[in-house]
Amino acid sequence: MLTVGVNARVLGKPEPTGVGRYTSRLLDSLCDRYADEATFVLFGLDEPPAALGDYGCLRTAPEPAPHSGLHAHVWEQMRLPLALRKYDLDVFHTPAGGPPVTSIPSVTTIHDISPIVHPEWFAKRYVALYRLLTAHAVRTSDRIVTVSAFARDEIVGRYAAAEGKTVPIHNGVTPRDCDEGTPVDPLAGRAFLLFVGALNPRKNLRTLIESYRRYRDRTVEPQDLVLAGPDRDVFASGGLQRTEGVRTLGFVSEAQLTWLYCNATAFVFPSLYEGFGLPILEAMSVGTPVITSDRGAMAEVAGDAALLIDPERPGSITDALDRITTETGLRARLASAGPARASEFTWADTAEETMRVYRSVAAEGREATIRR
Repeated sequence: MLTVGVNARVLGKPEPTGVGRYTSRLLDSLCDRYADEATFVLFGLDEPPAALGDYGCLRTAPEPAPHSGLHAHVWEQMRLPLALRKYDLDVFHTPAGGPPVTSIPSVTTIHDISPIVHPEWFAKRYVALYRLLTAHAVRTSDRIVTVSAFARDEIVGRYAAAEGKTVPIHNGVTPRDCDEGTPVDPLAGRAFLLFVGALNPRKNLRTLIESYRRYRDRTVEPQDLVLAGPDRDVFASGGLQRTEGVRTLGFVSEAQLTWLYCNATAFVFPSLYEGFGLPILEAMSVGTPVITSDRGAMAEVAGDAALLIDPERPGSITDALDRITTETGLRARLASAGPARASEFTWADTAEETMRVYRSVAAEGREATIRR
């Protein structure tokens, strides 16, 4: 029986984030497949989140932690190493954040290194902290898991110590049930294009809105552009020019997000940089045509099941918006290709490949102990 410790502090956040969803869905799939082979001890929580279900293979260590911010990083480096000494663990996995200094064989997931590759997109203090934590993770981890070949190549390209121990394991996608969606007023009955993402420079909202403005100027009956996720007052807080037809929703519930994915004419995701790009697959899984960037992890994930654009050329995005709203044959092809592509990314596969990493690292740790 393998005993795996997990830094689960991100699961304590009141609103789930991308890394929180990754951690939760990975644990859910690991327990579903390997309950007879492994036990998972969660550090940083009082109890497992209700969303994980009542798995016998999950238990929590009484070592609660701040779920985010500087105090959380201090906990990882000061309190967590002391807590780990109380447990007989074969492997310790940090799926988000910085790994503690420990003699236990360790696995760390680095989702991407965007603050290092593009520091201009982030606050200076955050970049400085991220540089320290990433260098520390690469140096101390026995294995690094990342979520795409693109991210693996960037990590190895920046950190020589990552060569030979960095493993790309794609995220899975949980297909959404359109029958469980909650309509978003006043969009019911209207045709619209959808963007989902944060108010972050790498999401390329400025270029998307400029491209959409051009699309409206040359289209007789333009569809609305709906932005879900950015601040509702995005034009005031983001310095973006107000544009007719752009609707900002702010944060939406999972049921509302499901309805948006299922009812959009197309999902538009012209991001400049992603470690993976899960929203692409979420839209594809329900048969919604996707427009996304022709580079990095976006192109890797989308394959030939999306309409690819140059995210730095407004004209490329405008042409794609025009085509997706007027060419029924193109929409039909992408609506058919999307679910097939999304079905290639499952959390069961993610769990299987991650378990393979756990077994390998644990075996290396046992061999090292014997040699000592």
